[in-house]
Amino acid sequence: MWRSSVLLPTDVRRSLRVTTWGHTDRYLRHADSLARTEIVTAASNTLLKQDATYTLRRGLADSSCYSFESVNYPGRYLRHADSRVRTAADDGSALFRQDATFCARPGIGGTGVTFESLNIPGSYLRHFESAVHIASGAGSGGFDRPQTLGADSSWSVEAPWAP
Repeated sequence: MWRSSVLLPTDVRRSLRVTTWGHTDRYLRHADSLARTEIVTAASNTLLKQDATYTLRRGLADSSCYSFESVNYPGRYLRHADSRVRTAADDGSALFRQDATFCARPGIGGTGVTFESLNIPGSYLRHFESAVHIASGAGSGGFDRPQTLGADSSWSVEAPWAP
């Protein structure tokens, strides 16, 4: 069964840009193993550009979905743990592979692409106050609040900052 409804190229480098109005100069990046968003420009330093670039892979737990491998830390993938998205080395466990697999959907904010957690259906890769979480919008506040879930969970898949 093919789970993603958006087809993306694999084994290529890409950067994920925020599509939320007023924040479209921000990109998903990792720092100190945590995923966050930060402004990235042509003038940004090399480390920031590398942190904001991922190799898009076939999903570790489902090849019809996707996993994001760090460019500057090969073998480390974006994964969620306790709702927070971070980079971590593949430990070979089924849980890690599931946590690091996201299925691509048309952007629920009306633009871009939304990445849904494979093992927590209905939860999406979402930015909130510069941090990146998986969220369903079922909470009453904080990163899981329903307000702006669509906009904050939609990403533009862009050319890589670190080619």
